[in-house]
Amino acid sequence: LRRPVTSARGGSMEQFKGCVGVDGAGSGWIAAWWGGGGLVHALYPDAQRLFHTHRTARVIAVDIPIGLCEQGGRPADREARSFVGGKRASSVFSTPVRGILDAGSQPEASRRHREIDGRGFGAHSFAILPKIRQWDQLLQGDVDARQRVREIHPEVSFAALNGGAGRGLVDGKRTFAGAEVRVSLLAGIFGRDAVMELVRAVPARQAATDDILDALAALWSAERIAGGRARSLPAQVEPDTTGLPAAIWY
Repeated sequence: LRRPVTSARGGSMEQFKGCVGVDGAGSGWIAAWWGGGGLVHALYPDAQRLFHTHRTARVIAVDIPIGLCEQGGRPADREARSFVGGKRASSVFSTPVRGILDAGSQPEASRRHREIDGRGFGAHSFAILPKIRQWDQLLQGDVDARQRVREIHPEVSFAALNGGAGRGLVDGKRTFAGAEVRVSLLAGIFGRDAVMELVRAVPARQAATDDILDALAALWSAERIAGGRARSLPAQVEPDTTGLPAAIWY
């Protein structure tokens, strides 16, 4: 599943070495990192397999909620919507409360969520519940993973690349215009040739173009975290009741 991709920025790959950017792709995950002289990608069926492969990485930045609340919405989600702003703010979904992680159906999840929190839980949110559960189980059981894995949101990262708070991208990520502006922003970090070669290297049946670009946005965020230059939403990181940080990094 791994394919080396030549970088257009000679020498720049070293600053990303040891960092991994991760986004959901179908029922699994796509990871992107620097290795073997260029950008590399791989597909993984679950969080455990991915982390086992990259457990020596300095930072693994993944587009998934990590710290979960017991009741009420997360400050991280509210601040991320404000940071992105505009139409794309709605792409930051509300994180489920911890008490429904084991729900087996959307009606059950919605009923239990309403009982705990007063809010329902929609079908789209339920679709990613198994993925949230994967990472939560990994982080609850592996101290090393807690030290290396950080939550990001691609739209927050793209807003930061586009100028900062309130500069979220206007066009949706699955539109031609949206893909082009995301490629242009990432090209300033990785080089346009490297970005496009990676897009071409990943078969469409494995991951969509927007998933690949989101993984690269996560990789950019991972490098910033590793280098001590990243910021978080909220700025003061508060752990959830299990000790996991409830913060989105960029």
